[in-house]
Amino acid sequence: MKKNFLIQFVFFVLLLVLHAHLSAQTTNDKIKSEITEALNLWNTACKNVDLEQVMSMFDNSENIMVIGSANGEVSKGKDEIRKWLGDLFGFAGFSWEMNRIDIDYSDKTAWVFIEGTMVVSIHKGETIKKPYRFTAILVKKKNVWKWRLFDGSEPQSE
Repeated sequence: MKKNFLIQFVFFVLLLVLHAHLSAQTTNDKIKSEITEALNLWNTACKNVDLEQVMSMFDNSENIMVIGSANGEVSKGKDEIRKWLGDLFGFAGFSWEMNRIDIDYSDKTAWVFIEGTMVVSIHKGETIKKPYRFTAILVKKKNVWKWRLFDGSEPQSE
């Protein structure tokens, strides 16, 4: 009788562990899917030169930052970012072919690394493609992932 109870108990514990593992994996996949969707929305808004949409994706903190790949491209706060993006959108839209996406998160903060190609669509009809990578920090506010930091760079050729 005790042996039968022990077997049932061990089986029950194994089921609980398996359920917890599967639940954690489902949550992990769900959060990574949400962050990937935030990246895709960002990409589409930048490609469509939609300044208002891009700005709505930032957190309301005055500590938000965008760091571009060119010298001097450092903007902090919504006013500076809006001006810099407005100037940039005045002559081109841009998007990324995201070949590598690494996502990590803890609670309501996510860290993202993207490597791929930046596609610059100049309004005169010219398109420029170049290797590009960026890192980002996003925070979850009211079930929406908001941008806190964008830091872009062009890797040097080897």
